[in-house]
Amino acid sequence: MINLPALLLSAILLSGCTNNQSVSENAPNNNIGYFSDALTCNQSTTQKTKINVPTGGTQIVIEMPIGHDANTFVDCMKHEGWPITHADPTEYLKVSTDCLQKTQGTENMDENYAVCVKRSRMDVDVITDK
Repeated sequence: MINLPALLLSAILLSGCTNNQSVSENAPNNNIGYFSDALTCNQSTTQKTKINVPTGGTQIVIEMPIGHDANTFVDCMKHEGWPITHADPTEYLKVSTDCLQKTQGTENMDENYAVCVKRSRMDVDVITDK
C-alpha cells in the first residue's frame, strides 16, 4: 500500500529542489526580458518636441523625436537590473539602439541582444608604426 503522507512530502521536497538557486543559475537563458527592457528604456527616454502644423483652417500638434537622454537610459537599465557595459552613457545608448535594430524580429531576441551588446565592447589596442 502507498504511504500517502510520505508521497506528498516527497513531492513537496522535490518541487522545492527545482526552485533552488543553484539550478536557476545554470539555466540556459538568464537574459529573459533583456530585449524588452532595453526597448522599453529606449522608448521611455526619447526626447520629443511639439510642432504646430497648419492644415487648412486648423492646426495639428505633432510630437517629433529629437533624441534620447543617455543618462536616463543607463539609469533605466540599472533599475531593471541589467549590467551596464560601457562607461560612456552616450556610447552605451548607441550600442543598445544598434543591437535593438539588429535583433528585432529574430527568433531569440533576448539572447541575441545580449550577445550583440557583449560583442560590441569598445576595447581598442593602439598599434604604432616603428
